[in-house]
Formats: sequence, C-alpha cells, structure tokens
Amino acid sequence: MILRRHGSGAEPARRRWSLRARTAVSFGVGAALVSGALALTTYAVTSQQLLDQRESSSLSQAFVNARLFKDELAPPGANIEDVLSSLASANGAQVLVNRNRLWFSTSVLTGGQSLPPQLVSTVLSGKPAEQRITFEGAPAFAIGVPIPSVGAFYFEVHSLGELRGTLDTLAVVLAAAAIGTTLLGALLGLWASRRLVRPLMRTAHVAGQIGAGQLDRRLPPDSDLGPLVDSFNDMVARLQQRIERDARFAADLTHELRSPLTTVGAAFELVDAHRDALPGDGRTALESLKVEIDRLTDMIQDLLEIARIDAGAERAELEPVPIDQLVERTVAAHRGQAPVAVLDGARGTFVLGDKRRLQRIVANLLDNADIHGEGAALVWIALRDGRVEIAVEDRGPGVEQGDVEHIFERFYRGKAAGRRGSSTGSGLGLALAAEHARFHQGNIRVEKPAVQGARFVVSLPVHEP
Repeated sequence: MILRRHGSGAEPARRRWSLRARTAVSFGVGAALVSGALALTTYAVTSQQLLDQRESSSLSQAFVNARLFKDELAPPGANIEDVLSSLASANGAQVLVNRNRLWFSTSVLTGGQSLPPQLVSTVLSGKPAEQRITFEGAPAFAIGVPIPSVGAFYFEVHSLGELRGTLDTLAVVLAAAAIGTTLLGALLGLWASRRLVRPLMRTAHVAGQIGAGQLDRRLPPDSDLGPLVDSFNDMVARLQQRIERDARFAADLTHELRSPLTTVGAAFELVDAHRDALPGDGRTALESLKVEIDRLTDMIQDLLEIARIDAGAERAELEPVPIDQLVERTVAAHRGQAPVAVLDGARGTFVLGDKRRLQRIVANLLDNADIHGEGAALVWIALRDGRVEIAVEDRGPGVEQGDVEHIFERFYRGKAAGRRGSSTGSGLGLALAAEHARFHQGNIRVEKPAVQGARFVVSLPVHEP
C-alpha cells in the first residue's frame, strides 16, 4: 500500500528579512558610508598636503640650485659639464640645462626630449615654470628656471615615486580601516537588534502560549514596553473573562437543556410502549422523533464536553498508552469494524495521553466516516519523523477543497453536507477530535487518498516509556 501526503500547490511566499537582519545590515551600511567618506576625505586631504609640501620644497631647492649653478658658471672658462657633475653629487634630482640650444644633463639617459614641450617653451621664453609630469615611467615634478646672465635655462626633475608609494600604503590602511569599521558596525547592529527584539520575542512567545489556550499567561513588567505590556495584559485579561463567561453560559445552557430532554425522552418511552395502538404514520413519526432525540442527546453531551474544555475544567491523568492496542480495541468496539493496518514499525508505539480522550478521537473519526463517508474503509497506524500517525479512510465522495480549511470548526457541516450521505451529524465530532489532539500536543488534518474518499490523519508525539 502506498500512502501519499498531499500538500498545497501554492508557491511559498517570498521571505522578507527579519528585523534583526535588517538592523544589522543598516548599521553595517551606515558604518560603511561613514568610514568610506572619512577614508576618502582623509586620503584626499593628506595626499594633497604631502604633494604641496613636496612641490614647495622641490621648488625652493630648484631656485637655490639654479643660483648656485649660475655662480659656478659665471667665472670665465667655467665648464658646464664640471658644474653639472658637482651638482649631481649634491642633488638627488635630475638636472638638465639648455645653453646655446644644446642640452646638458646629469644622466646620459635623459635629455630635453624627456621634458614636456609646453614647460620647455615657457622657460625658454624667459619665465619660470613648474609642472607635474611622468618622468621615466614614474610621477615627477619638473621645475624650469631661466638664467639670462649666463645664457642658460636650468631644469630640475624631482621624483614623486617614493611619495606615491607612501600614498598607496596610506590608501591600503584606510581601506582596511573602512572594512573593519563596516564589520564592527554590522556586529554592533546585530547586538543592538538582539536587545531591541528581545522584548518583542518575549511578547510573541507569550502570545503564542495564549493562542494555544493558556489564557493565564501574562507579560512581565518591562520599563521599555510599559504601555504595550499593560495594554496587552489588560486585553488578555478581558479576553479570558469573556471566554470563561461564554463557556459558563454554554455549560449552564446545555445543562439546563438536559432536564426538558429527559422529560421528552420519558414521554417518548411512554408513547413507544403503546406503539401498536398508533397508525402507520404515527409509528413513522415516532421513529423520526427517536432519531432526533438521540441526535439532540449526543449534541448536548458534546456541548457539555466542549464547554468543560473551554472552561479548563476538563482534567486528565496522563499515562503511557500503547496506541496500536487502543486503536484496535476502539475499532473493534465500533459498529463498522473496519480493517486495521499497523505500518512502518508502529507496533508497540506508546503515546503519553489520556485513554478516554484518545479513544474519543478514533471513535469520532469512525462516526464521521459512517455519517459522511459511507463507512470506514481502512484504519492504519504508521511512524513518521518521530510521530505516530493514525488515519481513518472512508469510501465517500471526499472533502471539497473549500471545506478543508473549515471542516474542524464547531458546527461546520460542509457545503456538501446534504450530498454526503446522511445529514444526522451535529458538526461537533471533528471539532472535539481536534481539541483532544491539541491536548496531546498533536494535530489532525484531512487528505485525499490515492483512490477515493477522504483520509483523516491524527499526528501525535511518540513517548518513550
């Protein structure tokens, strides 16, 4: 036998980021923006300041060296190459001199073609000039000074490669600091979000317990959420009072209905004792009256049990129960006596629960199959993911999709109640089965079997005795 579990075909909704994740990301993005802006500003200001200082010192040094060159070249018979050699030993810059349209340099590898034409033309016109250039593949600062007294034009090229390396190191340090600040901001956001969400998580936990039926739960006092806590606790207290009042009303009303029902039952027995004296229509009416009296009696019993559950007056002693034996005995005592199959090693499985309530779950599902499903076709027990599942399959037309969401509600008999066999059900049997399943930390659902009919499955946690 293949058992299929039918789920919803709807696509899962797109999951949104949690509040904690959004807070952490917001802190991280904020830290990244602030640290990035500071890093860029620091780099721009520092690099500009260092370049200005280096250019200023290079410019001063170039004018001093130009004056020294003029003094050494001024005596008659002075050799320009000897003067450049003396300057090269005392100067870390590249020196180029244009005299009589000839170029002289402290390096045999460089000449006037290494300088920008605009810089050269400006100096040759008699004006000092400076310019940032790329010299021999590296950044540099070039200064040109005209020396008309000796008929020469003096040029110095100061390398900025060392300064560029310093700025690159500064950029790496600032980038690492920005990344570290971003990570620190994200961690700070995660820590802050935990503190922010902690009261809300406590509220959600208590709300879940209240939703599960623990109406006596309340939120502890909280200085941060004081108004919310007070309003929440007041709302729950009013809700508890309303539910208890309604439960008492239902219990009192149901209890009061038992007296007239008992009177009607006694009158029926009196009339039934003289059945033979009644005409044929009278006997038919008497049979119909008997069916309605039995139905009303069962309904009142169910209402009383539901009222006790709502009022919290239903107490039970929990004990380990061999679920396979309990199901087999309950099915054997039922009038239909459907076949029972114990699958997947479920034999000898125990459930911590109340025998009466567990028997009531199975009996109600069997009664539902008799009333709406043309009788139970199969009852099976199986183990699924550490839980035991009890299923009752019927032979009926099945459950319409529109009824699935409401079939375990009280007094709900379905849109197809008039077509699914007899309509003698009260709409409380499945609701009671669901209440008893929740009492045992379980749940109940309806599925569509592989062939026809409906399958009602009860899932309960397994107990290890």
